Amino acid sequence: MLKPRNRHILITPDFIQNQQQREQVGILLPEDYSETKSKYCSAKVLDVSPDVSVSVKDNSDILVDRAMIEAIEHNGETSYMILENYVIAQIEDDT
Repeated sequence: MLKPRNRHILITPDFIQNQQQREQVGILLPEDYSETKSKYCSAKVLDVSPDVSVSVKDNSDILVDRAMIEAIEHNGETSYMILENYVIAQIEDDT
């Protein structure tokens, strides 16, 4: 697993989580199907660079600018990172 540095946050975007869930359940979609994409998406924080100034913790949910998510392939795995500047909000549970 990659360790984020230089103000980056390692995340799992919600569209990746949703895709994995669909694959596990076995939902078939038409080939020409495309989801409506908003400018922002939620993401689960996996790890945070030590020099990040925004207060986000591992396993928290954040709202990020979808276009700024970086997909990084390394050793056959894809990791997703976002620069701290593109964290729009932290999502808190209402309960």
